[in-house]
Amino acid sequence: MTVTVLRGGTVFTPQPAGTADVVVGGRDLLAVTAAGDSPSGGPPTGSPDAVVHDCTGLLVVPGLVDGHLHIVGGGGGAGYHSRIPELPADVIVEAGTTTCVGMPGVDPVSKGPEALLARAYALPVAGPRAWVMAGGFHWPPPTLTGSLLRDLYLLPHLVGVKVALYEHKATCPDLAELTRLLRELEWAAGATGRAALLHVHLGTAAGDPDLLPRALDASGADPRRLQVTHANYAPRTLDVAARIGAAGSWVDVNPLINPDRIAGAVAPVGAVAELLDRGVPADRLTLSSDGNASVPRTLPDGTREEFAYRVELLPTVRALVTTGTLDLSDALALVTRNPATALHLAGAGTLRPGVPADVVVLDPELRVRRVFRDGTELVRDGRAVTPAPFRPSPGEIAGAGPDTGSR
Repeated sequence: MTVTVLRGGTVFTPQPAGTADVVVGGRDLLAVTAAGDSPSGGPPTGSPDAVVHDCTGLLVVPGLVDGHLHIVGGGGGAGYHSRIPELPADVIVEAGTTTCVGMPGVDPVSKGPEALLARAYALPVAGPRAWVMAGGFHWPPPTLTGSLLRDLYLLPHLVGVKVALYEHKATCPDLAELTRLLRELEWAAGATGRAALLHVHLGTAAGDPDLLPRALDASGADPRRLQVTHANYAPRTLDVAARIGAAGSWVDVNPLINPDRIAGAVAPVGAVAELLDRGVPADRLTLSSDGNASVPRTLPDGTREEFAYRVELLPTVRALVTTGTLDLSDALALVTRNPATALHLAGAGTLRPGVPADVVVLDPELRVRRVFRDGTELVRDGRAVTPAPFRPSPGEIAGAGPDTGSR
């Protein structure tokens, strides 16, 4: 068994652990031990063949968990030419993400559940482990077995169902359908042990703002069965999200949605601050990239943005810290422990003995230096060890664009 030691970094599990050594054996994380407790020749196991990486002056954190990523590409709503390409595995891990959930989107035909599952099966070969959601913008959703309930029961990669509300291009479920769906998800969660999460895309079209609270009350479902995403799409979506979050459900904020790209959007950091002010607990908040969604798009000034995959989460984490909205531990939890908990992905999003060794090494500016998934180094010096085929030029994969985290 190969033993790897990440020595002397400032460790967040995501709780602060101080200066420590992170010891990896094979695919598993063996220990997080105070710096200096390991013998100079090797880790606490006594292995003389340990591979030691000096992480002095660096941060060592869990692999990021991105709960809303368009792995087969979004788009398609403006015609065949508007379909976005698949997301390369190396782009995802270079952003520090070791676990992701692939999302259905606007196009349920050419980007249906078969394509989504196939991409989820492919990604872990040289990238993140991946799960998927059923559903999308159209109700009832396409299925693989002829029944959504059977899909949830039989397909282990399926962790929930995405629906769209208040969305011009969507066919949205009504109160009775949402209530029934929440009850079915409660059954599926008990029967499978998976999250069976109802992941609700909030759009900006007119609609009953009480629809989700009424469905949740009528269903009797655990509030944690529900997550709203795109909370920062507009002030009205933020209001719906704040009410749902204060009731105990999950609220997801997306860095891709920001006033630089979308007129009327709420900046991610401002959205997080308002949600906290309105009583949403920090441990019910998540950040997801919505990466590789419907871009490029027309900007508020009428120009067209350049294409980029836009999968970055860490610039927003950094902005949450620099603005004083959250400390680093709580900000990291939004992209590690919290989404892993919402998705019932045991072992993801944390550093502790016995979990898969998904570890990211960051510089003080939260730029990715190294990424390990299941103990295998996938990123070194900020670049994928095994670049994906048909790798685009570096200018196309920068992803972060302007600082999207400022209020």
